[in-house]
Amino acid sequence: MTSQTDMSAMIARIADRHDVPLAVLLATMASLVKSGVRPNLARLEQLLGRKAREVVALRRRLSPPSQDPVVDEARRKASRALEAGQFAEIERALAQLELHFFGGMTDLSTMPADRRVAAGETRSDRAATALLELSPTACREASQRYAEAAAIIGLADIPRSRDMALRQGDALARIGEDFGDAAGFEAAIEHFRRLLNGLDNLDDTAAWAAVQERLARTLAGLAGLTGEERRLTEALACCRAALDDLRHEQAPLLWRALKLRFARIAIPLAEEREDDALLEEAISALATALARWNRDGDEVRWLEAEQLISRGRAALGRRTSDLALLERAFNGFNRVAKTVNRQREPLRWAELQDQMGGVLAAMGERYSESVVLEEAVAAFDAALEERRRERSPQLWAASAANQGLASMQLAARRKDQGLAQRALLQIAAAVEAMREAGNGAEVAALQKKLIQAGSLAEAMSRG
Repeated sequence: MTSQTDMSAMIARIADRHDVPLAVLLATMASLVKSGVRPNLARLEQLLGRKAREVVALRRRLSPPSQDPVVDEARRKASRALEAGQFAEIERALAQLELHFFGGMTDLSTMPADRRVAAGETRSDRAATALLELSPTACREASQRYAEAAAIIGLADIPRSRDMALRQGDALARIGEDFGDAAGFEAAIEHFRRLLNGLDNLDDTAAWAAVQERLARTLAGLAGLTGEERRLTEALACCRAALDDLRHEQAPLLWRALKLRFARIAIPLAEEREDDALLEEAISALATALARWNRDGDEVRWLEAEQLISRGRAALGRRTSDLALLERAFNGFNRVAKTVNRQREPLRWAELQDQMGGVLAAMGERYSESVVLEEAVAAFDAALEERRRERSPQLWAASAANQGLASMQLAARRKDQGLAQRALLQIAAAVEAMREAGNGAEVAALQKKLIQAGSLAEAMSRG
């Protein structure tokens, strides 16, 4: 299958999954081409998937009927343009609608509160329209428009104004997240810290905690780009501080989001540091969140939390040789995997196969029978069917190395020199692929697996 065919299939899959017209995604792709950014196919699927969700959200905001025929007509125009992927026409229709809400008035203090909120919400929709394009310029434009929306709404609806200010920072962070520019993250961090300075953690607890959650996410994003571990430590401190002051009943969704944010940051960091205490803290955070979480209310996030707590349990189970934890981890991954449609979400499905393979390999080390290691190798095989080297070299390298190490363990169990040699070569190829992809941190992690496999091979030769 050619790369172009892969890309066409991926775009069609996203359009089908989110019920978004192909024209919209193709318009987004056109903006990406103009920006000069060339992400690999796996990363492109993530970016377009998020854009598709944003299209659905904008479509929803444009759909409510109004008692004002001018408003209805403007929204219909914007909706038609959205479905056609005509971003400039959406902007034109929304700009006209905004002028209607202002009604020629220039003094915000004299405008009725409902008109101010409506005008500000429309400016926010114009920001969301800008973000449908994939370029740093679009992110900056959206950030400015969210700032304007916050100012327009102002005291007319303080919670809504604060939400716009949060989105202003989010748009800046996108420059770092989508285009690898640390300046975007740094600008967002500065913005969120300014917001914190204007809030009191006791008088404005929920608003203050919401900024802490955004700040934590942005600090973690910057750490992922620069490798600065101190940023992750700062991010965890933001989550802990917010959870110290915010009670569940004050803002249930925010409380849950903070628990999830903490775990997203803590578990990979704990794995890298081999920090059992941090793993236990993250698992506890997720367990308390899941205990008060109605799966039917937000199944997507519930499944994310279930997958994340399973990852934490798997890491801790491997480190402590706790079979009960490993079994709980496998069962959790399996529950999530049963909900994922392979055709619609192949990379998500493959990730879960890889994670289940990792747990099976850890369990297989502790059983005398070879069958569990064989199941681990088969799970990695399944993951590699979707994580192809030509499509997503880093994901391929990770699963190939994991399979190679499980195969080496199986070879040692069987005393199979041929399998051991193939396993070593597979891990070496994975290290080289990761090096070619330019991911130095992951190269180091895979080299540890190569050393581990080499030690097993040496022990076999002596035996």
